[in-house]
Amino acid sequence: MSVDEVDLAIDRELAELCGRLPLLHLLTPVNVTETRHNFLEGATDEPEFRYRELPDLDAISDELAAITPETATDPILGHLIRDMQQELQRRVELLRDRNTERFLMAAVETYGLVDQGLLDLAYRILDTVEPGPATSPRLTATQVAERARLELSHYRTQFEELSARVNVSATAAGVMVENGDLYIGADTTVSVTRIEQLIQHEVGVHVLTYVNGSAQPIRMLAAGLAGYEATQEALGVLAEHLTGGLTPGRLRVLALRVLAAHSVTEHASFSETFKLLTDQRAGRYLAFMTSMRAHRSGGMTKDALYLAGLTKLLEHLREGGDLKPLFVGKISLAYEPLIAELLSRGVLVEPPLVPRFLAAESAVERLGRIRNGEDIFELGGVTV
Repeated sequence: MSVDEVDLAIDRELAELCGRLPLLHLLTPVNVTETRHNFLEGATDEPEFRYRELPDLDAISDELAAITPETATDPILGHLIRDMQQELQRRVELLRDRNTERFLMAAVETYGLVDQGLLDLAYRILDTVEPGPATSPRLTATQVAERARLELSHYRTQFEELSARVNVSATAAGVMVENGDLYIGADTTVSVTRIEQLIQHEVGVHVLTYVNGSAQPIRMLAAGLAGYEATQEALGVLAEHLTGGLTPGRLRVLALRVLAAHSVTEHASFSETFKLLTDQRAGRYLAFMTSMRAHRSGGMTKDALYLAGLTKLLEHLREGGDLKPLFVGKISLAYEPLIAELLSRGVLVEPPLVPRFLAAESAVERLGRIRNGEDIFELGGVTV
């Protein structure tokens, strides 16, 4: 079934506008290495972060306002278009307020608050789960990039149009995917025992869903439908578990992110958030990076979505939910029934790539245990 040209035109315009609003790049500091060194050496109590130049937000806002979702001919696509327009309008306002006192309120509107149930779960994890053994030898950013390129070459043999690139950058913080490309901070190191999980999270989920979305008639699926972040990060963490198990240390990281996100909504200073995390036995490097992620641009609650999304994804799987539609592009669980219907109607096509980690026998066994009721603590190898 072909898509009406009117719907395609609106979709293309929204996808193009989304590409001009690379949130992770625009909201993440470019001087993390410098500020981390100064903070950990005691040269400052409150890091002063610098950011990339913003695009022309007025022009983007005007173009968004000119889009008319009611002209869409397909009811489902009209619904997705309307939600996407509103999502991008929120992103514009979020960027307008970057590094101001108004930013936190805009971030909460975009990503939500940390509810009491999630906060209680995070503290329960930190009280129950031990940090685990000392770290193993670590790979440099260049070595991580080589492993990522190897993974991309595997998928490229199945889909020649795959154009994702791997970039090692002095201004990137950690590892992130933006518009289908992988960025690795030049000073990033990754434990050799965690590299496979990281690659499957970043390439097997984030890059792959971008590529699959780009292959669809509806390009918003590559850009990311409204509210897609929680499901994307949940799939990434699930990929980590299916390729080696969710380690106790990683489970603690997800819990620490919830605490940091909550602390900014309680108007904690950077140093107060840092102390909160070190009091929970986080190492100083991890405490700084987690605090930076929560305090960047004026305060973000996005990092709470990892644990929140994972709990919802586990529930979805226990109830017999399908994973397949979630890899068609970057979507939220809320849209899964709509995406399944569009697939059944032929509006969407079968995605060209399937995560290879899903085919492993160990992954099938782990997924079966989740469907049979395994909880988040058992995923982390903890009996409570």
